[in-house]
Amino acid sequence: MRLLAVDTSTDYLSVAVMSGEKTLARIHKKAPRSHSTMLVAIIDRVLKMSGTALDELDGFCLSIGPGSFTGLRIGAATVKTLAFVMKKPVVAVPTLDAIAQNQKKFRGIICVVLDARKNKVYAAVYRSDGKRLKKISKILLLGVSDLVKKLEGHQNVLFTGDFAEKAAGLLPGSKAAAGHWQPRPEVVGAIGAEYFKKRKFVKVEDLEPLYIYSRECDITGK
Repeated sequence: MRLLAVDTSTDYLSVAVMSGEKTLARIHKKAPRSHSTMLVAIIDRVLKMSGTALDELDGFCLSIGPGSFTGLRIGAATVKTLAFVMKKPVVAVPTLDAIAQNQKKFRGIICVVLDARKNKVYAAVYRSDGKRLKKISKILLLGVSDLVKKLEGHQNVLFTGDFAEKAAGLLPGSKAAAGHWQPRPEVVGAIGAEYFKKRKFVKVEDLEPLYIYSRECDITGK
């Protein structure tokens, strides 16, 4: 099964061709405000790098957000068009799930936190045993201080994302992950492949970016 994975949720432009869990080709590069002019060319380049023709793809995996509104719209419109023209299925991968996977070897609580502007952050909380992640919150939009209050009862908390250092500075005993946090296309593809196995497809006409609105923070801890 060959899948094309696309992420345009941050200032990075990320595309990969996957064969099962194997990454055949990938491009993951910083391209602020260039998604609209570069995405189609990058997709074409990655397909050629992998030796895959567009009609040989079995489907598409799209990172749907939350994240950059403009970037998400560009990614969704491009994948929607390709899936419609090629008549191939598509799955939608929450961006915060892909970001959390970067830290899955960490044992404890992983909180992905992204700047949503207007004194708000996008966030999701996961419990990791060093091998597997379990999401223990909804995807949230709230003030960072409100998020930190909800995490005060948890031990061994790791923040990751573009707001990680600021969040960690507000929660004693927590820390911010080092290194690049941006979602990687091969991770989007790996999560998407699991969705394909479970046939968690999205109708092409219903494929839209994930926009989050303020809600009560619900962290189960289970």
